[in-house]
Amino acid sequence: MKALWLVILLAISGCDAEQEVTAVNNNLDNEKVWVFAQFNVREEKDDLESYYYYAKISKSLYTQISENKLHQGFILLNDVKYWGKHDVIYNYEDGENSGQLVFRIEDIAKIDLVKVEPIVGKGTEQFETATESSAEAVNEALTEDLAEPTIETTTKLTIEPELESTIESAKEPTELEQHQETEAKTTALATTAS
Repeated sequence: MKALWLVILLAISGCDAEQEVTAVNNNLDNEKVWVFAQFNVREEKDDLESYYYYAKISKSLYTQISENKLHQGFILLNDVKYWGKHDVIYNYEDGENSGQLVFRIEDIAKIDLVKVEPIVGKGTEQFETATESSAEAVNEALTEDLAEPTIETTTKLTIEPELESTIESAKEPTELEQHQETEAKTTALATTAS
């Protein structure tokens, strides 16, 4: 009976029931991703209030929103964090709040996937460090690639004419080598004659 009333209420309110149900089902997905989201919510007197939060949300819900396939419904933010005093991150969870928030998908102005969980008590330096670490890893890989020669070179030696005669004379046997060669021949002849 409650389900029937919910369907009737959704139909009367003009909401797309299929989108609402899809959003609810996607919020139940166990696989979560970290996002940074901006919500622009109409307040009393038509004032527009902006809210900025880091949070874990359903990965399938994020995918459908980012691919512009889901325009209506609710988005559940888990483990909510926000920028506070002195430009550091704070937990939304405290003695009063559970750390969860729910917004309408229609109120999302911007949603970005975040690579790492934001650390409470730190500021923007935590993201710069992650970026620097990635840049350092790329630089190290490039340095290693450059350290290994990838191009083979060939050197051609040209000898000037004056040096050619010196090289040729160096090829000729020295007096000692000539004397040793003569002795070897004499010994070989004497051995053969005996």
